[in-house]
Amino acid sequence: MQRKKIAVIGIGSFGKLFVRYLFDDGHEVIAIDKDPIIIDSIKDYVTIAVTLDATDEHALRSQGISEVDYAVIALADDFETSIICAESLKKCGVKNIYARYQTELQMKVLALLGIKDLFNPEEKAARSMAETLSFSGMRSSFLLSDEYSVVEVTVPKRYINQTIADADLRHKYNINVITIKRPTINKDTKRASDSKSEKILGIPHGNTVLKEEDVIVLFGSQTDLARFLET
Repeated sequence: MQRKKIAVIGIGSFGKLFVRYLFDDGHEVIAIDKDPIIIDSIKDYVTIAVTLDATDEHALRSQGISEVDYAVIALADDFETSIICAESLKKCGVKNIYARYQTELQMKVLALLGIKDLFNPEEKAARSMAETLSFSGMRSSFLLSDEYSVVEVTVPKRYINQTIADADLRHKYNINVITIKRPTINKDTKRASDSKSEKILGIPHGNTVLKEEDVIVLFGSQTDLARFLET
């Protein structure tokens, strides 16, 4: 994985988790918020934590914002600030700007400003949970876009002891098996709660046999995945 320099502007509940995940993944993270108490609470979990007004173009430039690979506007409740911040980032020469929106109107306004990469974490989380509850056997889902997802599904009974080639999901449903998570038992552990774990089998081959309790990780369009899950 290539180390990136990423600025996250607006450190609310989403922003706090986001910067920590980025930092844990080895990226250089600049956290920006106007609240010094928030900045102080996360300073140990990012590369740089800065208290400043994100609408101040000169203040952003002082932090080398033009040199970041990505700038993420994660503000949730102050859309006016998001707009001004987006304009400031563009003036500073930031090429890759991601902006959070909450309503369809906000999404349209940001798009009119030329911000192409827009996201709504609440919407994605809600859709993912709805899918998980809607389909039997689904363990989790991750929305890559409005059209495509990655889902984890307990292998359906009809495919147990079949090979991936025999299941032929790619041709029957136009979906790909990314990998398989297989339950394993660690006999060396002393605690019963730690004895069960999952082993990721890597990229599976056509002759890989699907076993009971396997979890298959699938990629495909929402439509094709739904067709498979409803069968």
